[in-house]
Amino acid sequence: MIDISVIALVATGVLSAYSASFKAMELAKAKTASVALANEKMEEIHNMSYNSLATEHGLIYPQGTIKDNEEFVRRGVKFNVHTIISYVDDEYDGNADGSIVGKPKDLYPYDYKKVEVVVSKIGRTGHLAQLTTNIAAKAAETPSNTGIIKLCVVDSTGVPVPGATLTIQNSKVDPAVDISGESGTSGCIMIPNLPPDSQNNYHLTATKDGYSTDMTYPRTSQNPNEEHQDVNVLVQNVTNKILVIDKLSTMEINFVDSSGNPLPNVSFHMEDSKEIYFNPTTYKYSEDLITDAGGYMKITNIEFGDYKITTGSGTIAATSPYQPVGLKAGMSLTVQVMMANSSTQPIILSANPLSGKVDDVIYVTIIGNNFDSSISAKIVNQLGIEIVGSNLTVTGDDMIDTEFDTHGAEIGFWNIVVTNPNGESTKQLNGFEIKNE
Repeated sequence: MIDISVIALVATGVLSAYSASFKAMELAKAKTASVALANEKMEEIHNMSYNSLATEHGLIYPQGTIKDNEEFVRRGVKFNVHTIISYVDDEYDGNADGSIVGKPKDLYPYDYKKVEVVVSKIGRTGHLAQLTTNIAAKAAETPSNTGIIKLCVVDSTGVPVPGATLTIQNSKVDPAVDISGESGTSGCIMIPNLPPDSQNNYHLTATKDGYSTDMTYPRTSQNPNEEHQDVNVLVQNVTNKILVIDKLSTMEINFVDSSGNPLPNVSFHMEDSKEIYFNPTTYKYSEDLITDAGGYMKITNIEFGDYKITTGSGTIAATSPYQPVGLKAGMSLTVQVMMANSSTQPIILSANPLSGKVDDVIYVTIIGNNFDSSISAKIVNQLGIEIVGSNLTVTGDDMIDTEFDTHGAEIGFWNIVVTNPNGESTKQLNGFEIKNE
């Protein structure tokens, strides 16, 4: 039995080594074939005229006949050959932005073309071979009757977004423009030689998997006043445009009554603050929604922004967080909407400030509605500890000014609770924060 076990162990090791060696040999063969394919494609490109060096859907206008992606079979293996051709704005003679100190603005920033050939095995991540070369025209740069679009994409904090798909389209020129390319580390692409169009017919779009979408908008008879209109292109000018996208988020909304009990099947409307048209106003996000039997609604793949929630029937007494609800990129946010039990229940809309330092007396203004002149206000933490507002005054029925003494108070979030003399009360969850500093 011992001999059989030893033999089995040795055999397993030999088979494992053989399998690893076989896989390594197969990978080496695939890499050899991919390098040969890359060289073949590059040689084919070198034999073409300079003006014809453009892919079918790439970053050069007018677009050419070179396929962006081609499938080949070598040694029984399927490969994809991806070709990227773009203009290079060499800084030696200045750039299109005129941003290089001591250099003039380059009116003809298409100095030469960069060709990149990437070969990968179909069904396998990553690439096996990559070749890059620069190709210049035989003739020098000459004046042009065309213009340039420089399109950049940044996230919600202003940082460039690499790997986004940037699209430039215009069906009103001949030949039509339909260019799509990937942003690099700078988040930008720059497309020269575009036909001029002063009627704002160039439509720009930025997308990326898992991210929101941003675009320019056309003028229509129904919506004649666009906030971010499609752009124009003027002769020997650079049209600069920045689009903003970021990671998608999730919002979970719970509707409750003033006692915290779920409210089933609530119809509500939610819209963001991003206007794409005005007069009439059209928001980028505007949806009519309804909660489930438990008063719950989950919205996925939603864009960062500030959102307002309204209902067709009933009055919202408080929303946590305060409205407009700020949704950051790539986050999951839970929102509680408390509905009023009656038309006279106090309503909390906001507070100022939203936080204060511990061991201090903090002057707070609470904004809302239905505040009786004898209303009381307090803040309550999760342990039930209360700090009652002092020196309280009410202006009209919509503003409370009061002081909270936080000496010895716990650090963290506290609920704001306001109560009218008739006993009607509203609680703003996590409405105020006590901080160390």
